[in-house]
Amino acid sequence: MAHDPSLFELVRHPIAMRTLEVKRVVALTPRMTRVTLGGADLAGFRSLAPEDHVKIFFPRPGERDPILPVIGPSGLPAPSDGPKPIARDYTPRRYDPDRGELDVDFFLHGHGVASTWAAQATPGQVVGVAGPRGSYVLTREVAWHLFVGDETAQPEIARRIEELPASVAVRVVLLVDGPEEEQPWPASGPIGARWVHRRAGEVLLDAVRALALPEGEGFAWLAGEASQVRAVYRHLLVDRGLPASHVHASGHWKRGVAAHDHHEPIAVDER
Repeated sequence: MAHDPSLFELVRHPIAMRTLEVKRVVALTPRMTRVTLGGADLAGFRSLAPEDHVKIFFPRPGERDPILPVIGPSGLPAPSDGPKPIARDYTPRRYDPDRGELDVDFFLHGHGVASTWAAQATPGQVVGVAGPRGSYVLTREVAWHLFVGDETAQPEIARRIEELPASVAVRVVLLVDGPEEEQPWPASGPIGARWVHRRAGEVLLDAVRALALPEGEGFAWLAGEASQVRAVYRHLLVDRGLPASHVHASGHWKRGVAAHDHHEPIAVDER
């Protein structure tokens, strides 16, 4: 969705294709795995905002090295004949330039290229990483932030909380399978977190409807399954009266749609 220029500045980055190795794999929960990538190509990597995403290129089944596109003057090239690169977009969870490490958290949903790869990832395996193309940097602070999403949004939400000033109030509503998928939130200022459990039949919209928002100017970040994000987006704009410029919504995935484009706009009037 469009970013309000009164709140955000777009910082462009040169596109580089990096070949990185897996350094570590850590299970954060039964269905969330952190893969730490490194290598000489990571030098010069930049990620200035939690909303950034990189394109990760995975090897084809049975192969060691991924097929990588050649970066041209206009960025990534259009697809050509022959085997196509296999890539998905992910949030840079943590970048440590001193250690030369990039953390990426993967939700293991049991199907799809990225989830399948992450479930078997071991040190020494190779992936390609391109991006971020740019970062939308928040240029002024607001009194509070509301974060709503599912497991696919948790890496971005956790990074946002880490990077906020301690004086900013934070409210979080996150949908996961059950208590075993709950992760501790980073230490920060006043945080009110509500876990929503999918197995118990709970949905994001009901939890957000029951939520009391802080006073003052705030910003809401919504990400996850497109239909649930759309329902919360409509509620915040229509029922709560938040201005559209202060609500950012992204459908990271869409039920029944393979390789959904998360750039697809969320429309408030869709049912």
